[in-house]
Amino acid sequence: KTLKDLLADELGVETFERETPGTAGVASALLMRSNPNRIAFVYMNLSTGDTHRIRPNAPASTTAGLIVGASEWRSFLYREDFVLPAREWHVISSVAGSAFYLLELLLLGGEEK
Repeated sequence: KTLKDLLADELGVETFERETPGTAGVASALLMRSNPNRIAFVYMNLSTGDTHRIRPNAPASTTAGLIVGASEWRSFLYREDFVLPAREWHVISSVAGSAFYLLELLLLGGEEK
């Protein structure tokens, strides 16, 4: 069996993943729109010296949001974090053009791939 098969067996539904590499800047930006079909996501700060902040439902700022330090990551799963993965998320960085990687796990048949 593949990982996709194991997830389908465990969840009872088909899923697909969406990868989004990008850059965060010094102004808050929309990272992900609200999506009731997103059951998990992983956010990775790919920089080696910049701090990122991610925040649900409101713009992130240098003082508001969850800190994702240099070369660190945060993950959210509906079983542990309830509806947080499905919320709208915003991101900001301590410097312009700071690289990140985003991986979402979505229910198949939901929003476009």
